Amino acid sequence: MKRLIPLVAAIAALSGCVTLRAEHALTGKPRPAYSGEVKIVMEGAPTTGQVDEIAVVNAIGAGQDSSLPVILKALQNEAASLGCNAVIRVRYDQGTRQASATGVAAWVE
Repeated sequence: MKRLIPLVAAIAALSGCVTLRAEHALTGKPRPAYSGEVKIVMEGAPTTGQVDEIAVVNAIGAGQDSSLPVILKALQNEAASLGCNAVIRVRYDQGTRQASATGVAAWVE
């Protein structure tokens, strides 16, 4: 029984860990971090202006971190860290336990 308590505590601690993760794969040259608002353009919506593609960004969330606003904010933060002012062609997928979104982080003139 004494061994079971630390195991249960460890499992409980792990389940409260990372429920939101954002990452990127560079496809261009990153810029200095951007501090302005990062625009979201969903898949199928037109993009106006010159587009300088920097990376493909992805965000995955579970539980409370799987809502559309939370996932999109994670994409925006990842894009801003790469010096981008937009995430275009964003595709959002909602599952039963987690959600994800992928888009192209870019500088749009």
